[in-house]
Amino acid sequence: MAAAARNRSQKTALVLAGGGLTGAVYEIGALRAVDDMLVGQTVNDFDIYVGTSAGALVASMLANGLSPQAMLRSIAHDHPGLPPISREELFHYDYGDLLRLGLKVPRTVLSAWAHYLRHLDDMTAFDLIWSLSEALPSGAFDNLALGRYVGEALSGRGRTNDFRRLRRELHIIATDLDSGQRVVFSHASHAGVPISLAVAASTALPVLYKPVRIGGRDYVDGGLRGNASLDLAIEHGATLVVCINPIVPYDNSNLENIPFLGPDGGHLSHKGFTAVASQVGRISSHAGLHYHVKQLRRSHPEVDIILIEPDRDDYAMFFYNIMRYSAQMIVARHGFESVTLRLAENYAHYKELLARHGIRITRRLIIDELEEIEESGNRPTALRRILEESAINRQDKQRKRPLRRLRDTLAELDAALNQLGSLPNQSP
Repeated sequence: MAAAARNRSQKTALVLAGGGLTGAVYEIGALRAVDDMLVGQTVNDFDIYVGTSAGALVASMLANGLSPQAMLRSIAHDHPGLPPISREELFHYDYGDLLRLGLKVPRTVLSAWAHYLRHLDDMTAFDLIWSLSEALPSGAFDNLALGRYVGEALSGRGRTNDFRRLRRELHIIATDLDSGQRVVFSHASHAGVPISLAVAASTALPVLYKPVRIGGRDYVDGGLRGNASLDLAIEHGATLVVCINPIVPYDNSNLENIPFLGPDGGHLSHKGFTAVASQVGRISSHAGLHYHVKQLRRSHPEVDIILIEPDRDDYAMFFYNIMRYSAQMIVARHGFESVTLRLAENYAHYKELLARHGIRITRRLIIDELEEIEESGNRPTALRRILEESAINRQDKQRKRPLRRLRDTLAELDAALNQLGSLPNQSP
């Protein structure tokens, strides 16, 4: 970060893990909470940004100077230069695939049938059906639509779609489908690839999205090689790494927390294939990330790592339909409130840790905002106003609040003195 007190040789990194659109919205809410604690700087002042999957989308915006408040305004359809992501951009179907599928199916059926007849003694009907899967497309949707959205978002004034023109380092992680290797798109590697296309590659979840072809290579979701590449930030000189990971397993051990589309309680398996698949993926991703962090702390004791995650029993992070505006604000609120509380509770630890890197923090503003939300009865309008408030307004509020409290205290004292003065004199 651009803190004068920090040694110039020190670098700070913000690593944003994957997690789909739900994870991206959680990260934005969490970043809003982190912003409130920082004094004299914001989350747009990190030296290095590393984004994987949905985290690549958020990281590309941050590296271009877009604040969490701007992204929240976009979610609320209230930002003139940053429209919200639409369903069509997330779930765009390439109708050219229908034509290609129609041309491919007859040839595939004939080949499969001929192979089946030649190996009658060694094949079953299931083998025949399985061989026909070659005719299916490589993914249900085309993620290039999301790439076009990012390209348009980064074409605004003061933004760039070119890694080499960014003022801060941006690294976007994808996976090469044919080699299985991690690939990094940045100013130092694949620099000629537009940021928007790298984001499309990093977020191309297999089966749901077709691989994104860049330079003759097919790329898919960067999270397949690890949900967050903290090692990359350290390799580029980061001595402080803040990682926001929205993917945690859902803790349903008491069997009472899943009322979605059915009676309260029950096993996750009762919620069908998607719930089981989601939980399995979360378990694997979460375990891998924590092992990664453990190994890095052991091999790089000089590097401070802060890992920010949602609560394990956070129902909204697991079950909500994120395409609904109300659900997006609920998840953003969860990110903001849960991270705010955790940072406030461990304030002394974070204050000492960050001071080593010349970063000052305060918890006064976040405590005031939590009180304001509680006093409003958790009204969505109050939450939205606080979440979308600009950094300038927050700093102005922070300066004026002590004066307002002093003024209120003096008024109360004056009222008390007047009340005492109005009491009848009593002689001893």
